[in-house]
Amino acid sequence: SSGINAEYGDADLKKMAGKTYGNDDTIELAWAEKAYRHTTVYYKLICNINCTKLKLTKCDDELYQQFMMSFPRTRIDVIDEDKLKSVAGKRRWRNFCQQWEYHVEDYNFGTLLRLDCKLGYSEFNTTLVPRVQFLAIEIARNRQGLNMVHLGKQVENSTAPKDEEEKENEEEEENKDENAVEEEQEKSKEVTCEDSRDVVSSEPPLSLES
Repeated sequence: SSGINAEYGDADLKKMAGKTYGNDDTIELAWAEKAYRHTTVYYKLICNINCTKLKLTKCDDELYQQFMMSFPRTRIDVIDEDKLKSVAGKRRWRNFCQQWEYHVEDYNFGTLLRLDCKLGYSEFNTTLVPRVQFLAIEIARNRQGLNMVHLGKQVENSTAPKDEEEKENEEEEENKDENAVEEEQEKSKEVTCEDSRDVVSSEPPLSLES
């Protein structure tokens, strides 16, 4: 099964949110909801679209080139979390991420990254990184065809029994996700970073200092 709900539930997200943002329930909930929606939409994208043709930002080309220059020997198929979170690793990534503060929206928002690209999202295959770090690694994975193993997979939702209200809410979220997938599929115009100055949102960020 490659279902998002089955592998990464609300309790898992809340636990990770607690570690990241302390005991502020409002921030935890806001982050968990956005993180869950992001993982759902992204996983549906790589299951429905040839990843080598997928465009995640207005500046994919620049992000990929800069990543390959900055981290030429870093494995991206299976991430070494110890190296990623080491003092030296965090310093290198902090310098990389801060270059994109005014070019990538929500550049430092806490985002879930799969450690092994062949697997889906789960508690044991996920680590928390700034959004631009997620983008750099996933763009590289897509360009190199590493996410092709997911193409054609069925993305299952929760198999637990639901009442009518829950079903309606789930259908509404599924429609939003499908719309997001369709929007990505219809993107064709190439735009560079210099074409816009994105505004970082007020959502709770993941500190690059942590």
